[in-house]
Amino acid sequence: MSLFPPEEGTATLFQSPPTEESLLEGLTDSQKEAVTHKDGPALVLAGPGSGKTRVITRRLVWLLTQGIPEHQILAITFTNKAAGEMRARVETLLPGTRLQVSTFHSFGVKFLRQYAEQAGIDRGFLIYDQSDRLRMTKTAIEDAGLDDTRFNPDRVSAAISKAKNLLLSPAAYEAQAADYWSKQVAQVYPAYQKRLRQANALDFDDLLYLPAMALRQNAELRARCDSRWKYLLVDEYQDTNLAQYALARQLCQDHPNLFVVGDPDQSIYKFRGSDIRNILDFERDYPACRTILLGANHRSTQAILRAADSLIANNRQRKPKVQTTHNPKGRPVEVVAFENQESEAEGVALRIRDEIQAGRRSLRDFAVLVRMNALTRALEQAFIKHRIPFQIVKGLAFFERKENKDAVAYLRLLCNPKDDVSFLRVVNEPARGIGKTSIEHIEAHARARDLSLLEAAGQAEFIPGLTGRAAQAVVKFARLIEKLTPLASGQPDQALIKVLDETGYKAALKKTDDADEDHLANIEELITAARQFAQLDPAHDVAAFLENISLASDLDGFNTSQESVTIMTMHAAKGLEFPVVFMVAMEQGLLPHERSLDNELELEEERRLCFVGMTRAMQELQLSHARLREFRGRTTYTIPSSFLDELPHDVRRIERGMRRSDPDYSVDHPMDYDDIPPVMAPPKPAPARSAGPAAPFTPRAGEPDELRQGMFVSHGEYGVGQIVEASGNGALRKVRIRFQTAGLRVFLASKAKLTIVHPGEDF
Repeated sequence: MSLFPPEEGTATLFQSPPTEESLLEGLTDSQKEAVTHKDGPALVLAGPGSGKTRVITRRLVWLLTQGIPEHQILAITFTNKAAGEMRARVETLLPGTRLQVSTFHSFGVKFLRQYAEQAGIDRGFLIYDQSDRLRMTKTAIEDAGLDDTRFNPDRVSAAISKAKNLLLSPAAYEAQAADYWSKQVAQVYPAYQKRLRQANALDFDDLLYLPAMALRQNAELRARCDSRWKYLLVDEYQDTNLAQYALARQLCQDHPNLFVVGDPDQSIYKFRGSDIRNILDFERDYPACRTILLGANHRSTQAILRAADSLIANNRQRKPKVQTTHNPKGRPVEVVAFENQESEAEGVALRIRDEIQAGRRSLRDFAVLVRMNALTRALEQAFIKHRIPFQIVKGLAFFERKENKDAVAYLRLLCNPKDDVSFLRVVNEPARGIGKTSIEHIEAHARARDLSLLEAAGQAEFIPGLTGRAAQAVVKFARLIEKLTPLASGQPDQALIKVLDETGYKAALKKTDDADEDHLANIEELITAARQFAQLDPAHDVAAFLENISLASDLDGFNTSQESVTIMTMHAAKGLEFPVVFMVAMEQGLLPHERSLDNELELEEERRLCFVGMTRAMQELQLSHARLREFRGRTTYTIPSSFLDELPHDVRRIERGMRRSDPDYSVDHPMDYDDIPPVMAPPKPAPARSAGPAAPFTPRAGEPDELRQGMFVSHGEYGVGQIVEASGNGALRKVRIRFQTAGLRVFLASKAKLTIVHPGEDF
């Protein structure tokens, strides 16, 4: 049965198809050019807020009105949310259409179900999530005869993931392994793949790796798919990795109608394997391509765009462009310094509260963006204190809760009896008297006879070492799963209800004293999610529900209609917009991240991430940092982010709580040198110790390694201060300086632009 729409057949009959004039109404000239591009490759450089989703959806409909059959058009984007929005917009413009709009991974799943034989897999595969993957990696490390205390499963799993994203098979990876670490991973990789195949499971990377390899190695399949999808559109092309790049390229050899949309300045997923060169080199890969620039920003004020452009202009890996807008100048971008993270969170909360109470804003207008979720604690406390409703967008947290993972593991075992990972998770959940030793006996029996753990469990009475009571419990569990297996072909919500009752899982939750209400509520919510999924299509069975869960993205848990302030990472915010944005913890080591400080390419990605965060703002943008921050169990003096120094002069800089007499003291106009109290003024040169007067010292810029404890230096923003500590060397040298008004500040010497006003040898 085909999982894609028919390759051939009559086109769908549309209701009142739009005219070309109506499709192009309200578009700019460059948007019209993109919409009406038909044949040949095209690169659309779409800056933030440039209306790219509008362009993509209208182009899809325009192609249909040109007589292109819908089954020949394939549109791919990066999130379920974006794909759903595109489908809805196309449906609004052209009711009755069934265009294929999906994520890369969703496409990969359908491709592998359809062409499983050509890909060398069983089409009934399950998809492992990250925790399952780590458990499988740990087992593979043991299979390879390595010590899992020396070889961290997280690191090994990341290395295997990177290999797949680079389209390296176990043999190819082993051939290029040059150092000790890579050679050890090369032993684990084939053992890991073998375990996956035995469990009839794929990991998330396989959903791209296997289709790309199948198309590369099977010329007939490649030609068939190329002919099937003659018009391919890829959104967010700057975030593609090698596997995604290869997929798109293989599908567009005979019919090179590849239309890609993206922005190099918004490439922020290198940690997931994305390669900015894919978009930067597109014109080299496709010399006949047409390049279209969508430079008009319809989202942000002039002040916000000017600040964002000033920042991103410092990157070298980009295609230079200047954003334009007809929006008003707007309120100046603010850079606010706070004493600590608590006052920072308090400042954000109070500003939101005041805006709400004055009736100027609604809660949904506000977003607080952080570099990582670990930075949300102080914000949560401040919002709770002031009774400000908020939601933290943490993506898959709901499905990661223990009780939900247990319930899902039961369903997976029903669909795939070879799933050893799910077996191990639920065989003694709830407790059945099957302990660690019993499980080890089952594993040994299965390994010796090449059986799945569930198959081995069915033979528990014949496994040496299992006691009578334990053997009976294991056999009873195996028979229970066998009894429940037919539920896999039914509706997922009904299967969940039956499984939770028959296994005793729900009854066990009710017996707990501490968190039974929360755990039961989570289970009920999972059943509701399964019911809602089944209502979308009566044909949806348990396997389809599990697949839907496995393809969930970070934004699937984001309720855009909820009347609350949104707290989320900058990565998760990509593609969204809010009237007011707060970006907190703008400090060296956080943004930019500490891992990027000695790597120019990674530093550029951090700058792009900052750019993405700033351009989510429509009307107001506040960037803030704290002088003291408690993070990962340590309280440290911080250095303001170097990115703040790259903003234009018209950014408003404010210090809150730095002077007792004026909590809103602004440093837009730094204190003059003459205002520094005598105690902080640089000392006069010491009397000469030898014949002749001492030569006066001329103020000059200090090189990083030259800056030492005791020196008096001048800073453009904080005035004159004395270095009380210096550590590190070169680009990583840090100096701690005590200023009269700003107190202690810590800087990266290479970024701070310090002038030595007295060498301080006598101190």
